[in-house]
Amino acid sequence: MNVTIEYGIVGVPEHHIKVTHQLPPQYAAYRCDFSEPILMTSPAVDIIYHTAVANGCSLTNNVFVVKEPVQLLPKAKDPLSTLCCMIQGSINMSYANLTTIPLLQGQYNCFHVTGPQQPTLFVPGVYEVQYYQFSRDLLAYHSNHSKLASNWVYKIDMGMPAHLTPTPGIIWEGMHHLNRELKFCIVNTPLRRTWLAGKLQELLILVLEQQDSSIIPSSQDVTFNTIKAFISNNLDKELSISQLASTYFISASKLRQSFIKYCGMSFSDYQLKVRLERARSLCIDRDVSIAHIAYIVGYKNPSALTKVYKNYYGETPSETRRSRSSE
Repeated sequence: MNVTIEYGIVGVPEHHIKVTHQLPPQYAAYRCDFSEPILMTSPAVDIIYHTAVANGCSLTNNVFVVKEPVQLLPKAKDPLSTLCCMIQGSINMSYANLTTIPLLQGQYNCFHVTGPQQPTLFVPGVYEVQYYQFSRDLLAYHSNHSKLASNWVYKIDMGMPAHLTPTPGIIWEGMHHLNRELKFCIVNTPLRRTWLAGKLQELLILVLEQQDSSIIPSSQDVTFNTIKAFISNNLDKELSISQLASTYFISASKLRQSFIKYCGMSFSDYQLKVRLERARSLCIDRDVSIAHIAYIVGYKNPSALTKVYKNYYGETPSETRRSRSSE
């Protein structure tokens, strides 16, 4: 398969694994626009690969539909330097030196990968990972201005597998939108591949800036801030406290307490606050229809948004827009 990282399925005989370029209807939602899909099916897990290469760098999206507990063995054909974004689901990855690295939904990590890694357990569910592979030349170009890039190049030159972000990064709003833009971009001409290479460099620069300037917080702060960022980036989704607690490997009661402690309100009140603040911002700052705003912040129709919005702000979204436009 023409992919940057393949996954062996531990304990599944090869004759039970099939590879095709056709996605069945139930997987249509997992199709990306930047390349043709490759689907690997087995009794335990189905894996959907998309990969595009541009100027020595690459963009890869992998979706794992796990049907029963299974161990997957990541294998890189060649050493690669990769930024790994967990879009959906969380796992505890077993790394080359037998350490366990949490890859939590809504976080990113940077790695230099060489050869086979350790098998990682996936429990039933859907997982989506978006990888960005960067060439040594591109990382070296930025190494004089970035501690992370300099360390990355050192690990490459030493041929050492490395986890380069001991404190994971949180996928902020801008990175979330860039991930989605790249997932649904069309890369079918040399000019579009040049465009993709520029976008990959833009993403790398943003990550280097964030990592070089960040102060290392406690793991509890990172996890809770990741949950808040994930909520903000996914206002159109129905999220529950139990679902989030399970995804982030914490108890529902502890997560409820965290919202009270750090936000001064319940999870449902926090979610409502963030949704309506985003709706208000869109009413004020952007030329977006009220119907589309309702969709963006998770309401089925404009009437549902208007009712909740007026109860919260004392005016309708249309009144907010008119009052701000007249100022």
